[in-house]
Amino acid sequence: MMLRKTDQIVLVCLIAVIVAIALGTRAAFAPETQIAQFVQRLTEPLDLNTATIEELIDLPGIGPVLARRIIEYREAYGGFKTVEELLQIRGIGPKRLEQIKERVRVGPSSFAHPSSSR
Repeated sequence: MMLRKTDQIVLVCLIAVIVAIALGTRAAFAPETQIAQFVQRLTEPLDLNTATIEELIDLPGIGPVLARRIIEYREAYGGFKTVEELLQIRGIGPKRLEQIKERVRVGPSSFAHPSSSR
């Protein structure tokens, strides 16, 4: 059985459409991890006890220097117990804290608490 030229073209187009639909459906149901992470960063407060330097830099008014200080403080004191503890970090005052306090939280610390007091 030999297909005419027009039938061959129709068949190739039909196969292409089926493949496109299959790939599109698969993509529609695939997890979009980067988009999901972005949305999560916008909607959920950032945990000061687990945040990476990159996540901290995304906060308003926090650049690489302050992000590094936050992490150094967290490591030195076994994590944050309150958001207001950020005021202990040089460069973070009441105005800067006011800018970020709704975007951060304090979760359980994953650090061992040092025996020395603050």
